[in-house]
Amino acid sequence: MNGAPIAILDTNALLDWRVFKDPAALPVAAALAAGTLRWLATPAMETEWHHVWPRSAFARWQPDPAWTTTVFAHAEMVAEPPRGPLRCKDPDDQVFIDLALHVGATWLFTKDAALLKLASRARKRTGLEVLSLQDWVGRHGACLRPGMAPVVTSSTV
Repeated sequence: MNGAPIAILDTNALLDWRVFKDPAALPVAAALAAGTLRWLATPAMETEWHHVWPRSAFARWQPDPAWTTTVFAHAEMVAEPPRGPLRCKDPDDQVFIDLALHVGATWLFTKDAALLKLASRARKRTGLEVLSLQDWVGRHGACLRPGMAPVVTSSTV
């Protein structure tokens, strides 16, 4: 286990990365590959992913099954977290905020409105930043250099 900052990626962030191929996911993917960022996930998160990405709503993006089914190879799998102090209005998303708070994550990447509504309270409670990949790149783009793995530290928050 290294001392790199921890991120939690919800299903929407994974869709941006592996289905929509959003360029905003590239710095996060590079940081994971370089070991300058850690992604923690649970079996429930992986199960949800395998239920969501194959849906017909995503067919027009022609997701590559080999690429989408292997995304969790980039994650450090951990046990399901205990119920945390913040309540998400969407019970399916509760695990993401619970894990982020439980492990002391630096970032929770999401586009989900119910999770984004918890951003201010999460930041005040533990310093956790709840934001989209696109917002993260907008805030941290200066520390990303083309052709190099991003330098990701919790001090860049």
